Amino acid sequence: MDFGAVLKRERLVSTGINVVLSAAFFLVVFGAQNRVLTFADPDGFALDFLPQGGAISLMAALVPSLLVRKALRSGGALVLPTTGAILAQVARMVVLGVLSAVVMAAICLLGPWSAMGWTAAFALKLVYGGALGFAITHRALMRLYGGGKGLL
Repeated sequence: MDFGAVLKRERLVSTGINVVLSAAFFLVVFGAQNRVLTFADPDGFALDFLPQGGAISLMAALVPSLLVRKALRSGGALVLPTTGAILAQVARMVVLGVLSAVVMAAICLLGPWSAMGWTAAFALKLVYGGALGFAITHRALMRLYGGGKGLL
């Protein structure tokens, strides 16, 4: 199995899924009406990054890691990460995802603006969701299967 091809596929799938889910949740939380969204109360746009970052990082690390392990196992690989190793890596990725969300929320709350137009907010959530899904999937798979070294 060509790990490079698997990594590319999983990153693209993760990016696409997280863009679609980010769009769906944005529409559920903020609606489809074109209006100005406030970063703090009453809309809480800035704090919405926290559940988004946590959920995306959890799923973008867990699902691809398990799928790749299953594919490698069926391909006859002898050495595979344990469930404990996968869960530990997922936990590290969730921490990174939540930290990225804290940074995004801080930028919104501490920046010079107090609100953002609906279209720009929607675009920002899609870009953030897709980029985070890509980055978390890449990092988790590299650490588990690609020989990536380092703390995270």
